[in-house]
Amino acid sequence: MKPNALISKIEAKYNALFHLKMDMLMQMGQDAAMIAAHEVLQLGPGRSETFCTAYIEAMNGMARMVCEDQQDDSEFVYAKAKIDEQIRAIVGDDLFKPWEERYGRNL
Repeated sequence: MKPNALISKIEAKYNALFHLKMDMLMQMGQDAAMIAAHEVLQLGPGRSETFCTAYIEAMNGMARMVCEDQQDDSEFVYAKAKIDEQIRAIVGDDLFKPWEERYGRNL
């Protein structure tokens, strides 16, 4: 079956819009983290740059772990467990919420 040019054009438009919105959401998350780090931890220009770099590395590491795990497991159980393990160690048992609560059950 020959691809429909109009449908392909519409899909490309919505795909580009989706990626634009995702980029904006990621940047807002980074900006919010920087603002929170400044307000709560009093991070200024030097330490905030270090924090920002660590934030980006953590985000990329999580994404990479999920993508790699999804190659063998569509529910990426291992990646969820490892991320949950890190979050639990950071926030403690009293404040910890498992992946399904933090992200919703549909992911």
